[in-house]
Amino acid sequence: MSTQNNTSTVAIQLSDRKRIAVQAGCVCLMLSIAMLGLSFNVLQGPILTEMNAMKYFSLLTIFASLGLVIMTPIGGKLGDIFGRRNIVVISGSIAVVCGLGLSLVKTIIPFMTLRLILSAAQGAFTAAPYIIAREINEAKNVPKVMGILASSVAFGGFAGSIIAGALADAGLLNIAIAFPVLPLIIGIILIAINMPNKKREGKTPMDVLGIVVLTLAISSFVLSLNFGSSLGWTNPIILLGFIAMIIFFFLLVKVENKAVDPIIPMRLFKNRNYTTLLLVGFLAYFYMTTMNTYAPLAVQQVMNESATLSGILQMPRTIITMLLPALVGVWVGKKRDNFWIGMAISSILVAVSFIPLCFINSTTSIVLMISLIGVTGLAESIRGVTVTAAAQSFLDPKDIGVGTALVNFFNSASSLISAAVCGAVFNAAGTNVAKGVNGTFVVAVASSALQFIIVVMFIRKAMRTQKPANSNSIDAI
Repeated sequence: MSTQNNTSTVAIQLSDRKRIAVQAGCVCLMLSIAMLGLSFNVLQGPILTEMNAMKYFSLLTIFASLGLVIMTPIGGKLGDIFGRRNIVVISGSIAVVCGLGLSLVKTIIPFMTLRLILSAAQGAFTAAPYIIAREINEAKNVPKVMGILASSVAFGGFAGSIIAGALADAGLLNIAIAFPVLPLIIGIILIAINMPNKKREGKTPMDVLGIVVLTLAISSFVLSLNFGSSLGWTNPIILLGFIAMIIFFFLLVKVENKAVDPIIPMRLFKNRNYTTLLLVGFLAYFYMTTMNTYAPLAVQQVMNESATLSGILQMPRTIITMLLPALVGVWVGKKRDNFWIGMAISSILVAVSFIPLCFINSTTSIVLMISLIGVTGLAESIRGVTVTAAAQSFLDPKDIGVGTALVNFFNSASSLISAAVCGAVFNAAGTNVAKGVNGTFVVAVASSALQFIIVVMFIRKAMRTQKPANSNSIDAI
């Protein structure tokens, strides 16, 4: 017989059967997001080659992230207004149509248009699984569920890239593009059938002006960062882009402070503990660009190893992040102190992993490099179950949706800014590739060290002394 969750700590009451089904739906959403992302990384070259459109490679890469970054904070707020289930069903269905459409179109303009719409649709529901995890589970179980979601992302990316590559090699490029929509369809159905559509009562005005200004602010930010490394940071177009970004973000603050129901409530940034955790999440993601981009380059051009070896650099890390997060989540959920301890350990693991890589040269062992990057899998497993859940605990229940979406937005922004910073460091080394990649590894160490300092000096005290803002917190244990 199914039982009901404790009403004092669960925002949305579900039977055990429905709760498990909804969580399975959330896992499917995360699988699809990861599969779509990694499979497109593998397939983008072959797709554009087939269309004779390789000159659009960088622009298509930007489109893949632009809609996602813009819609992540907006999607969180829309879920509060119209209901999380409705947003998942509507935006998820749009993503399904776009995913299938991408497998059918043969010309570049409609392909790029669908890719942009797909990334925007994904952004609308990207934060939903993390928000739903908080809404349907007791506090002690939230870190474990976050761990399951983190494992889903790792598995989806791993399986997505392998399956996409295999299908493309078999001449089934259309199927390789379309297959990630299958788990998305399953996830939409599971959530639509088993989760009630909880939304605000009464008529809520839509902050249209806020959405427009936010879109302009993020677009100028993303485009300036992406084109800055190729056009040059002193290029007038790039400088104008950054000036526009500053103006639009200034206007955004003004608009949102006056809005009746803002897309991004500025009061959230007055919550010092929450804002500090946004910074921690930002720093926790900063090493990703170095690992994903410059570590393979170091293997190929500094260590003179094959592209095949550079391709397996993250294999142990991926396996760890598929298996460990749920177990770490159980440990985190046992004690509130474990949140800050976990964040501190995560930052130490990243720093320790990258310190030896700051001195990489032609004699560096590939086994050592694979092992060190594997250690970051432990760090990622801990980060995935601590930062978001901790940030949620300092939010009022009415702000869980937009607050969680902002955490995801800062994570995405971290990757963009890290790419710009690492690109500048690498380019400063000129033709000395070894010096350039070593410099990016130093950036990873520095960001992780700063994360550790912030966690120990501020988050530790917050976790120990301040009562969480919502009842669905770890204090309920």
